[in-house]
Amino acid sequence: MNYLSIELKKTKRRGIWLVLAAFLLVIGAWMTYSLKDDRYLDFGWMMILYDAPLLNAILIPTAAAVFASRIIDMEHKGNTWKLLETMQSKAAIYFSKILYGFIGILIFCISELLLLLLIGAGIGFHGMPDAWAYLLFFVQTLVITFNLFLLQMIVSLVFHNQAAALCTGLCGSMAGLFLMYMPQWPLLRYIIPWGHYGASMFVGMDWSKETRIMGFYYFYQENSAAFFIIGWLAYLLIGGWLIFEHMDTDGYSFSNFRIAFSRAGRKTPPAKAVKIPVLPVEMLKVKRTPIWLAFILLPSISAFIGTFNYLSNLDVLQSTWHSLWTQHSLFFCYFFLPPLIGVYASYLWRLEHNGVNWNMVMVNTPAWRIVFNKVAMCSAITFLTLAWLGFLFIVCGKYAGITEPIPTELIDWLACGFAGGIAVCTIQCFLSLIIRSFAVPIGIALLGGIAGLMVTAKGWFYILPYSLLSVGMRANNPERALDRTAFGVSCVLFITGFYLLSVWYIRRHDVRTQE
Repeated sequence: MNYLSIELKKTKRRGIWLVLAAFLLVIGAWMTYSLKDDRYLDFGWMMILYDAPLLNAILIPTAAAVFASRIIDMEHKGNTWKLLETMQSKAAIYFSKILYGFIGILIFCISELLLLLLIGAGIGFHGMPDAWAYLLFFVQTLVITFNLFLLQMIVSLVFHNQAAALCTGLCGSMAGLFLMYMPQWPLLRYIIPWGHYGASMFVGMDWSKETRIMGFYYFYQENSAAFFIIGWLAYLLIGGWLIFEHMDTDGYSFSNFRIAFSRAGRKTPPAKAVKIPVLPVEMLKVKRTPIWLAFILLPSISAFIGTFNYLSNLDVLQSTWHSLWTQHSLFFCYFFLPPLIGVYASYLWRLEHNGVNWNMVMVNTPAWRIVFNKVAMCSAITFLTLAWLGFLFIVCGKYAGITEPIPTELIDWLACGFAGGIAVCTIQCFLSLIIRSFAVPIGIALLGGIAGLMVTAKGWFYILPYSLLSVGMRANNPERALDRTAFGVSCVLFITGFYLLSVWYIRRHDVRTQE
């Protein structure tokens, strides 16, 4: 218990519990908004058990990545692994972090269960919830979420750069969403841990297209899912311990392997004169970094999911580019592009926060130029992301057999989406400036994307920068007329406001280099 109290002290006033509370708040708001219709009063308790795994599959992988990163990142930042081993054993360090993480996951799952019950009671669903069903849902959520936490903790241990862990969490969220719609591939849902939320579902939906009547029912879930979930739990516990046991006291690093590989079979090259870099400084910071993995994978997975849904629903959707665009951009704009921009922004500020770079940067560079460079670089990567998304859209459309010409509106969708993306870049750069954690601004970006979806559903298209991103791309309805004046004014206000806030913050606050 003494080691556990040490972990509690390490995370004191670091906002780690606020992150989990924010995810719970979003889950509660989403469920309340989607279930408050009087049509659901008769089967609302079962509908909760049907909708909650989908929300968990989207949100919890990123939440687990943020939570695990916050627990591990302190030792990486302070290079305290060696110091800790002089006072306690490796087993004590490792298992105290696991115990702390399990307690956090347990509190989160209990809070989610109570929140869902309160929502159902507050709306006034008929009857009483089935105790066995909600208990089973709680146990499944607890074990699956703990597995994801263990996986993310291992990634955070292995990679000193927490961008790799956060990119893994984002890709996991996308994979979880994708696998929810793949019941015909049960083995894939069993093997991939992010698919376990869908693999363990035991409530199905019955919907008649003719009568448009909805119903829910329980169905028998094979034990294969439970075997894979328990197997992953044992594998991650044992595998994580073996990795940590053989980790160097200075942290897990692949530098020795790179050095050995580079020296094998070759002579040491002669010293060369130092050359001044040709690329701008901010571009040098993102060379050969893990953010490009997320840059490639997230739009690719989104395009794959969108194309699969499009081909599976041709009897409902029209065989046009507009229908395919909705399938490609809807989930990506709300759930994955905002946190992806958050990764870009957090990484750009990471070097200043981790090292002593603030002392050097502030000597010769004015505050306005520092912020401008960060926002410009983040916006440039966002532009490339949207261009990559557009390319995938065209390729997938040709693969899907759409014979119509490529719509000229695609350029307008991407251009307006980029304008909204700059607004998101500006606010994420501000958040990454004032919050020195790499992970927390990314979690806020995911929650912001969901908030953007909720305000867009209300028709308040221009009150959040995250809603500007999706409205500009016309993710909900490609044929919707865009109020360009309101859209442009909102973009300018958000960009200017958060840019000036960032400049003010740098000028008015002391330089701090370590957390």
